[in-house]
Amino acid sequence: MPVNIQTDIFIVGGGPAGAAAALCLLTHTSCKVAIAEASAFDNLRVGEHVDASMFQLLEYLGIPRDALDDAGIQEGYNSEAAWGSDRIVSRHSIYTTEGRSYQLDRQLFDPFLAEQVATRGGQAFPRTKALQYQQNEEGHWTILLQHETQGQFQVHAKFLIDATGRQAQVCRHLGIPGKQYDQLTGIGAYLQFDTAHVPEQKILLETTPEGWWYYASLPGNRLAVTFFTDSDLIKKHQWHHPDNWNRLLAATKHLVPLIHGSHAYGRPWVKNAFTQFTDTASIPNFLAVGDAALSFDPISSMGLGFAISSACHAALAANSQLQGDSSGITHYQHDLQEHFSKYLQLRASFYKKEQRWMESPFWERRIKSITDTVSADTDHR
Repeated sequence: MPVNIQTDIFIVGGGPAGAAAALCLLTHTSCKVAIAEASAFDNLRVGEHVDASMFQLLEYLGIPRDALDDAGIQEGYNSEAAWGSDRIVSRHSIYTTEGRSYQLDRQLFDPFLAEQVATRGGQAFPRTKALQYQQNEEGHWTILLQHETQGQFQVHAKFLIDATGRQAQVCRHLGIPGKQYDQLTGIGAYLQFDTAHVPEQKILLETTPEGWWYYASLPGNRLAVTFFTDSDLIKKHQWHHPDNWNRLLAATKHLVPLIHGSHAYGRPWVKNAFTQFTDTASIPNFLAVGDAALSFDPISSMGLGFAISSACHAALAANSQLQGDSSGITHYQHDLQEHFSKYLQLRASFYKKEQRWMESPFWERRIKSITDTVSADTDHR
């Protein structure tokens, strides 16, 4: 591995946002691109659902629909919710749009995108952590990296992009704190059927006094089941312990019949799902994309689509900046603020529909967040 690498744009984080930024640059510009991913894509990557607009975004990146057949995408034939009452209704009734939904297996989808970057000529460094970032007077970057087995090396880049997800590791390192709006956390597990039973292809949401549940069928006769609540409540009640998590699951009305005959493999995992906004305008030649810029409550179904679309927008803005036109950066920052404003309203409208447990801590906080939405929207501007 070379000790010093020269590139135009360096991306930290090889998930969907980072890979999409790299693919956009490789497809639509002449920029040289390098990307580093700390993992070998063997860590836990929780699946999620998207709508058909995802295929349009991927086609913009030069990935046709038929290329995704083996990339862990499965159509969700039924999408339901018990939200606001015990009655099951179409899940789309709590949303503002209609349309088919698809379930992604991130364990397959993320490596697929990363492979596309390498195939298109991008420099990709898996199992590589960024240790230091230095910016000179011209705004160019020197990044010190550590490969898992091959030691340290440097990348010299004109522009830097943070695509490290909710943790926004580059932003934190550079002293740019994100503004966090809640404590939402997901405790989930993958379930497998011992027999040849094929679970119904569906997505289901179900609320309880303590929070809400997400169920989705996955390729390979597997299920993803996640309970969303606040981190302090998890700590207080020890809901991340298997027995307590199973006790909460057993108290559901609609999920229990769907998981009968299945078993979880591994302990429940815990993932942050909080809402956060990070403003990177103070540092030149630097942008955050995806969850590193804006992270959404999963109820909004905005995460992955936004990750890819924001990455494309930021990539083109970075390319324009390198050519002396900073208007793209300005437009990108403005669009982030507008997107976040709309999201806050959307999130409030979802939680407003559940009125049964107004005095429980989780739902009391959500009702309060509806009142605070306007002030929060004002604060981040």
